[in-house]
Amino acid sequence: MEVSGKRRDPDLDKGSADATVYCQPCEEEGKCAVAQRFCQTCEEYMCDPCSKAHKRFKVTRNHIMLSKDKMPSFYPSTKQSDIGVTEYCRTHPKEVIKFYCPTHSDLGCGDCIVIGHRTCKVDYIDDVSKDFTNGREFRELEPSIKRAEDLLSGCISNVKELFEKVEHQSKDEIDRLRKFRAEINTYLDRREKELLGNIQKMKTDDESVLTELKTDCELAKSGLVATRTELTSGDVSDNQRYVTARRAQKELQEIHDKMEKMAGRMKSRKYRFVKDPDTEGLLGSKIGLGSLDVAEGFVPVPDLSTVTWKKDADINVRMTRDKETCWIISSALISPGLLLLADLKNYCVKLVDLSNRTVTSRLQLPGQPLDVCVLADDQAAVTIFKKSMIQLLSTKGGQLSRGKEIKVSPECRGITSYNNRLYVLYASNPRIEVMTLDGHILSTFQTDDGRQLFKEPYYPTVSASTPPTLYVSDVGTNTVLQLSLDGKVMREYRDKQLIRPESVVEVGPGQIIVCGRDSHNVLLLTERDGKMTEILGQKDGLTQPFSVTFCPHTRAIVVGMRDNNSLKVFNAK
Repeated sequence: MEVSGKRRDPDLDKGSADATVYCQPCEEEGKCAVAQRFCQTCEEYMCDPCSKAHKRFKVTRNHIMLSKDKMPSFYPSTKQSDIGVTEYCRTHPKEVIKFYCPTHSDLGCGDCIVIGHRTCKVDYIDDVSKDFTNGREFRELEPSIKRAEDLLSGCISNVKELFEKVEHQSKDEIDRLRKFRAEINTYLDRREKELLGNIQKMKTDDESVLTELKTDCELAKSGLVATRTELTSGDVSDNQRYVTARRAQKELQEIHDKMEKMAGRMKSRKYRFVKDPDTEGLLGSKIGLGSLDVAEGFVPVPDLSTVTWKKDADINVRMTRDKETCWIISSALISPGLLLLADLKNYCVKLVDLSNRTVTSRLQLPGQPLDVCVLADDQAAVTIFKKSMIQLLSTKGGQLSRGKEIKVSPECRGITSYNNRLYVLYASNPRIEVMTLDGHILSTFQTDDGRQLFKEPYYPTVSASTPPTLYVSDVGTNTVLQLSLDGKVMREYRDKQLIRPESVVEVGPGQIIVCGRDSHNVLLLTERDGKMTEILGQKDGLTQPFSVTFCPHTRAIVVGMRDNNSLKVFNAK
């Protein structure tokens, strides 16, 4: 009887000269094919078609395959795994792996150890395998692999989100470009119409003057023709001819006087179209319509739940003009390494450069700032306590200056922006107003299906996920609420580690950080699993934190606290 994967048992058929070995995968399907190769990894004989298929699959592509002249002529029915034998050595395919070198983290056969690890202290696998597989290091390996798998899954998810973000950004910028082009077309059409109107008016006015002049001349000429006819007619008496002649002399004098005046009217205005040099310059410009302002190299945001934070030196933000201890109640990332701070007790906003650790600009405000957000075109916005206003700021050139004011209802507090819209929080009569940069209210979020959305909302942020969503911290309920951009409740987050949530800030797709004022910590909220994890706390020196910002370029978290002149800085290890 032929047995797949091995020769006939000589004890059963001693006289047989048949040493044929057959393909094992084929036999499992009821077929019979002579083996041409042997896979050391799978410990199976294979025919040519099966071995080629074996090489095609990614999972078996790197298996060690022996040709017919090198494969064993007999292979036991008991596999290596059943008798404690390891896989074959990749360097020496006919040898089994028996040793492990802890110094180089290398596995090898006896030949490998003699050649490359002669001076190393190596482990004989048969001696150490049982203790290792029963020990802590082995037990922790599978969870470590699972965590790595989760991290890679997170990376894959982030990449997918970034693909969507790239697609949306491309569409948004194309729409902006075409909208601007349409505005230019509209402007040029209007200017063309105005200039054509001016030309037509010049033509009409000149034609009116010339028509009037022509009419005057024709009337005068007609009168002279009639007079000359009467003077030469034989049908009138000498007395009448005398009267006509005297009248004609007077009319001639009047006509000469008129003709002198007509000479001044006998002209048309000269004009020509002059090209606007700025507009003409656009035709030769390579950036006339605009340019693509590419931000500094894209910096992916790591999974902050896996990051270990190392405390850096504090940054002192108190200035000589400050009369009170600083209270950095809000902050926002203007550009890589540059933060905008709202200093409540000193009635001002400040710019801080993280690289040189100094305040580079300070701007006094008409009231106490509560929250800040970044806008496009080197602008920012800040809500002013008890002033019923939002102050727009310019941050151009790294210097702060005041722009226009937006009048709003009393008790405005938190603010964020998205797609040229402001989302403004009100603590009194709790709600969100969505408005344009001119203060025109587009919509209001106060209830959802008749349920009051907020009790005491303080800070909002818009997530970087796709589609974007709105997050709001509510100190009255110790929750962070997730809303769609049309005000519908999507999810409510709470955790016993979070007490009186203050600033809530998006740091990347699916990741939000939030300050717990009375829990003295900073928590990471992950959209993927809805969990909150403390990443910084009292042990790190936090006391009543109000503001938090993450800079992906410097990989730093910066925390502002109540009645504290310093910013706490933590760098990712």
